Amino acid sequence: MTTDATHLFYRPVMVFMGAVSVVITVYVLWLTMQNISLLRPGQQQFVGLDNYIRLLFDMRGLSALGRTVMFTIAATGIELLLGLGIALLLDREFFSKRIVRALILVPIVMTPVVVGLTWRFIFDPSSGMANYLLSVIGFGPVDWLGSPNVAIFALLIADVWQWTPFVVLLTMASLESLSGDPQNAARVDGAREWQVLWHITLPMLQRALLVVGVIRAIDSIKAFDIFYIMTRGGPALSTETLNLYGYIAAFTNFDISYALTIAMVLTILTNVALLAVYGFAFRPQKSG
Repeated sequence: MTTDATHLFYRPVMVFMGAVSVVITVYVLWLTMQNISLLRPGQQQFVGLDNYIRLLFDMRGLSALGRTVMFTIAATGIELLLGLGIALLLDREFFSKRIVRALILVPIVMTPVVVGLTWRFIFDPSSGMANYLLSVIGFGPVDWLGSPNVAIFALLIADVWQWTPFVVLLTMASLESLSGDPQNAARVDGAREWQVLWHITLPMLQRALLVVGVIRAIDSIKAFDIFYIMTRGGPALSTETLNLYGYIAAFTNFDISYALTIAMVLTILTNVALLAVYGFAFRPQKSG
């Protein structure tokens, strides 16, 4: 009888990381039940669930939460669709394939600050490239970052431009790891390419795409840099997400406990949603 000694390496690390996470979470929960403010140093007191009740009736916070959810769903969905389409197009032999693969990954290595500043210049209403291109095709100028109805879409365009290549990279890796036998057998039986894609390739990629979607959803929920650089939550709070609202609560209003409450609520909701998606993606397959 042999014993697997690998658990001696990873289990201590898991126990340590789990213990640290539990301690930090409990400490943050305790801080959310205080009324700590940098404007009143040393005067904090226990307030129980008052901060959570305050957030429950905070229309600005609820609006920021809804905006965060909508941005996450839109960004993740668009990036998955575009990334899958581009990966399928690149999953074939053609001239300069390696160069195209290298170029398409350039946005990933750019820092969010650089991306935000770049797109801020592109969307400049007077001298930006976006309005110039619109004028070329006969449309009038658009106040991309100054209109409450348009600004969130400008941020969405910037996020999709930066992170779609990430989806392309992981999807291409999944495509290259697939066995070609089922597709070849279907083609021999007379299946068309779209039938092979719909009935064979996509089902085989389902779990990989769900994992990529979970990763991108997490990143979209945590998005802060690009919002802060491009709009800082404006105009008229139309692009303020819950992350940005928590930042303002902490570093503008100096309400530390309330900012931690916002972060804790966002963390809990995110974990619940992602665990549900993960459970759906990796549920046991029914036999027979």
